Amino acid sequence: MSSERNAVRVPDALRTAAREHGLGARRGLVRNEPKRFPWGGVLPVGVLGVFLGWPALSYAIEDQREQGAWYYSLPLLVLAALPLGFVAYFLLVWFLRPRPPQVWVAWYEHGVLRHDDRGETQAHTWDEIASVTRHDVTVTNGVTSAATHTLTVQPEHGAAIVVGDDFGGMVPFAEGLGDAFGHARVPRDAARLEAGGRVDFGVVAIDVDGIGQDGRRIGWREVERVEVKQGRVEIRRRGERKPWMTLAAPGFPNLTVFLTLAEALRRRHVS
Repeated sequence: MSSERNAVRVPDALRTAAREHGLGARRGLVRNEPKRFPWGGVLPVGVLGVFLGWPALSYAIEDQREQGAWYYSLPLLVLAALPLGFVAYFLLVWFLRPRPPQVWVAWYEHGVLRHDDRGETQAHTWDEIASVTRHDVTVTNGVTSAATHTLTVQPEHGAAIVVGDDFGGMVPFAEGLGDAFGHARVPRDAARLEAGGRVDFGVVAIDVDGIGQDGRRIGWREVERVEVKQGRVEIRRRGERKPWMTLAAPGFPNLTVFLTLAEALRRRHVS
């Protein structure tokens, strides 16, 4: 897979943890790319400071020698000190900040695993995961556009596993993981519905009779279709032009599971 090619080295601890938790064969792997020191931005500023500082210092020495007043060159010295001070401050902040860890995240036949170079490892089977959420947003100013992508895997217990754009191959990795989780989760939630239960998806919930949100409710016989269009989840009532309900697709937990179950229940009630 393309996400696999971005991981140059697979730590032994990752293989060991996957084997111990019975996660099966690895299907996708990504790792983050911690930011490197931005020499391209800092070095020119430092060169500018040296370029200004050398003549300023020379003028100050000359003024002190000839007139006994080095401060005549103070404006030049201040001008040179500004970029040099910026570089010094940036270097101090950069090298004193906590070093971000190198992180590997992988998904397998039966679950997800996160490992970092500090020795911390999280491993969860699909049944131990509460939700998988994509948050893909494109911002445009009419001329250019920029997209951000975030995948959040929230286990039933423990900290969330977050994969963002700093992980190479994040998008295909997120798609593969989301599909695998959906395939594993749909039968489990379908069984809960058949037993008379309810399945929550953030702000909405479904059962075998319909969809509800904060007192609003629509039965499956009334639902024409449930679809995702232009970043929105639309629930459409039969015979109406406007959606009965519109929800944001970015941040919708277990969206694939919701769409699959909603379509299955809708078809059951119209057949």
